[in-house]
Amino acid sequence: MASFAPHNFSWVEPGKLAGLAMPRIPCEYRYMVDNGIKHLVCLCERKPPNHDSCPELELHHIKIADFTPPSSNQIDRFLSIVEEANSKGEGVAVHCMHGHGRTGTMLACYLVKTRKISGIDAINEIRRLRQGFVHQVGQVQLALLCQWAEVLVMLEEV
Repeated sequence: MASFAPHNFSWVEPGKLAGLAMPRIPCEYRYMVDNGIKHLVCLCERKPPNHDSCPELELHHIKIADFTPPSSNQIDRFLSIVEEANSKGEGVAVHCMHGHGRTGTMLACYLVKTRKISGIDAINEIRRLRQGFVHQVGQVQLALLCQWAEVLVMLEEV
């Protein structure tokens, strides 16, 4: 079966973590597997269509309402999924409906943790890497990310 990149697909950390819009057709799932992705994190309230068309791709569902920032528990769960998968050499892709707001926020959280940068710097890096995120992140998401980054830094200093 031919494979095609899902809409708004891009790597944030090549081979480790990518963001995308909700995949819809089997060839998009196949593309992810063909490119080393073994885990798909869905941030939408509903699971993506045809997700069972590619059994090699494990679906993780973290329900976050549209235009709502993730909770710290949801951020921690997402980062745990990525860390565990990457420790086994497996790639992860994360999506919301269009791959902008919720997806970009989680990708920025990943950068805060792995690169030990501020929330603002992480947002700016995601804006550089992913078209569309620049208009989607709201003040609430930005404030949450900055607060979460500060807490993470304090915990690592202990």
